[in-house]
Amino acid sequence: LILRKKRVRDARIFGLAAALLCGMFYCAFRSAWAERGLVFGREASIVGSVLREVEFSQSKKLTVRPSGSGAEIELLTFSLADIEYGDLIQTVGKLQKLDGGRIGILAPVEIKVLEHGKGNGLKKILYATKDALSAKIKRSLPPDKSALALGILLGDRSDFTAEFNQRLSRSGLAHIAALSGYNVAVLSSYLSVVVGYFVLRRGWRLALTGAAVMFFVIMTGASASLIRAGLMGFIGLVLKNSSRVTDVKFPITWTAAGMVVVDPRVLLFDRGFELSFAALLGLVYLEPVLRRAFRRVMRLGEERADGWKGVALQTLAAEMAVAPLALLFFHQFSPWAVLSNIAVLPLIPLTMFLSFAVAISGLFSATIALIVSWPLYLLIGYEELVINFFGG
Repeated sequence: LILRKKRVRDARIFGLAAALLCGMFYCAFRSAWAERGLVFGREASIVGSVLREVEFSQSKKLTVRPSGSGAEIELLTFSLADIEYGDLIQTVGKLQKLDGGRIGILAPVEIKVLEHGKGNGLKKILYATKDALSAKIKRSLPPDKSALALGILLGDRSDFTAEFNQRLSRSGLAHIAALSGYNVAVLSSYLSVVVGYFVLRRGWRLALTGAAVMFFVIMTGASASLIRAGLMGFIGLVLKNSSRVTDVKFPITWTAAGMVVVDPRVLLFDRGFELSFAALLGLVYLEPVLRRAFRRVMRLGEERADGWKGVALQTLAAEMAVAPLALLFFHQFSPWAVLSNIAVLPLIPLTMFLSFAVAISGLFSATIALIVSWPLYLLIGYEELVINFFGG
């Protein structure tokens, strides 16, 4: 029996070592394959398609995929040229490897648009929809209020100042403007209710809600953490509609494994991926432990800890899980996160709803959008007050 247990233990150790070795080779192969044909350290001409474009006040950040390569190259341009998703462009600059496994072009000499309209048609529609919604919110609210509303609704932080970004991070509320799993869960709940009014069959209701979440993920950039949030939100929706009690650790494991297989670099370089999964694991493993300890200390018996108590326990569990990574990556930790989340998190669903209502009503009437924006203005003002207080 002892010999059999030893063989099983040795087999597990060997299997783990083999899996790690294969993973290292796979990651190195994928990175080398993606960067094929690229020359680093000297000036070269790059021709590629624009995958994403983020517009700032006086500049535009482009993400380009070179022809014949699987890499994504970032460059910042101050050109006033009309460059959009799907355009085929040519630029001259020096390729450099940046932090986090990214590739960038330093000081591009010029950018020339070779051809317009080469991207996916569905993505064009989704990006145009996002731009239209953003424009209506910006038109209905002052710049600082519209920036936070867009951050909460669409994860767009391009209009945030550097100081506000620091305050948001120090207050422990950066996740509200990063389209975390909580934001996607709120969105899924809203969509499920809306679709339920028109579609009675559960299968069709689930399919339409899942498709809407997928389109939203694509529209907002499809980052690794957002894909994770979308997948987990859809899995949670399936479990909720199937009326089954399923161990949540199974979908978490397979979601992470699937994303790493598709792009193993997210495990090494994508901090958002690592932080979001750490927070999720904190909610799964630490939150029940804290809840039981809270019941014993407060002598509540089987009474549930909901409302602000539930928010406090969930925030504390997530903060404890991400604290080591936050200290490693950013050299800071927010001791006020529990208090700031109790003050703000219950209002995020209403903020998302009002922001979306302002954007939609703005497509039909600027006057209606202005009227709807009044309560949103007060709500965003309160959230800014909390962020500035705890982040200062």
